[in-house]
Amino acid sequence: MPVTYQIVGCSNPRGAEGVDYACNRTVKTGDYTFEALAEDIQYATTATKADIIAVLTAAKEMIKKSLLLGQRVVLAELGALQVNIKSKTFAQSVIPAQSFDPVSYIKGTGIRFRPEASLLKYIRTNRQLKRVPSELLA
Repeated sequence: MPVTYQIVGCSNPRGAEGVDYACNRTVKTGDYTFEALAEDIQYATTATKADIIAVLTAAKEMIKKSLLLGQRVVLAELGALQVNIKSKTFAQSVIPAQSFDPVSYIKGTGIRFRPEASLLKYIRTNRQLKRVPSELLA
């Protein structure tokens, strides 16, 4: 299965002013849903779909709970998930101040996924590419 991409306009922060830049970006070809995953596992195993959905639902809840507890969730041979925050930088001299509120410097939270090295190697060695039409190549 090829990885689909297209050429899109983008900015180059170190580029010359007045120059238009282009880059390759992957294109989403669809969603692999919870339901589709359960069906595929059902066909690959002897478990019933109801059992698979129960296990996947429990796993999803345990992953959410672990992330909120600050734990890194390691999914064997896939990668690891961990909650992270984005923060503004600030001078260390403001830290001891009575009115210092560290929460005011946090811009947001997210979840970081770090793929396992074996997964990256698999993707890199087995990839095929397919370009889809782009407005820039009209």
